[in-house]
Amino acid sequence: MKTIQFRTDDLTQYTVNISQITCMFTAEESLGTWIYLSCGTRLKTLLTLDLVWELINKS
Repeated sequence: MKTIQFRTDDLTQYTVNISQITCMFTAEESLGTWIYLSCGTRLKTLLTLDLVWELINKS
C-alpha cells in the first residue's frame, strides 16, 4: 500500500493511501494544494502541487 504523509493548513498530520486520491489542484486562495479523496473528504495541504506529485512518485 503506497501512502504519502503531509500536514494540512490546520497543522493536522495525515497519512493517505494514494489510491484513494481522486483529484488534486493548486489552492487559489493561498499556498497549498487541495486533495480530494474517494470518501468525499477534501484536504488542503501546505505543499505545492509539484511537491505532492514528487511524494507520490517516490512512494
